[in-house]
Amino acid sequence: KFREAVKPYNACIAENDAEADWSAWTNVGGEGTTYHFVSTMANWAEMDSPNEAGETCWPEHMDKIMAHVDSVSTSFARPMADWSGDAEGYNVVRLHQFRVKNGSDFREAVGEITSIMKEAEYEHLGDWYNMIGNSSNEQDYFVVTHFDNFAAMDEDRAGAYTVVKEQAGEERADELWDDFSDALKDDWEYFTLLLRRDPELSHSSEE
Repeated sequence: KFREAVKPYNACIAENDAEADWSAWTNVGGEGTTYHFVSTMANWAEMDSPNEAGETCWPEHMDKIMAHVDSVSTSFARPMADWSGDAEGYNVVRLHQFRVKNGSDFREAVGEITSIMKEAEYEHLGDWYNMIGNSSNEQDYFVVTHFDNFAAMDEDRAGAYTVVKEQAGEERADELWDDFSDALKDDWEYFTLLLRRDPELSHSSEE
């Protein structure tokens, strides 16, 4: 019922905003069903501009959508291009999320790890993000690994440690992984989330 309520709202947004783009994802496993609607902004200033499409469409569809919603939350994250790859065309993602106690040590370790992986031309390099305005019990950083589909998860991919060890040597790999681990919080420092794309609820202005 939630999906059927969202579809006409999405159609209304697309009709009233020719540049609207978003991707929709839903959880695989875990408790209940969670939908993630992901869009991008060039800068914070975009939030000062009137959201005419939303103001037009939301009042008409709000009651039908919210009747099937338990809770809503909004998060902001900044992409970290220097650490990230250039994946395209994926339909399954795993988010590796980290709570950090020493940001400078974490950034130094991850910066060198990803630099080495780029030197090795590792084709599965993920996309890194820095959370903005998160609470103390939420992730500080996360990296998204991409898969074309679920079958791609059966492939025997080399992990980050293996790539770094082969490129920089086992001693350097061990040093970096120790630095990385030491920078994380001691409780609940790492958790993952597996999501699948929902093409019916996603929209691209180019299509």
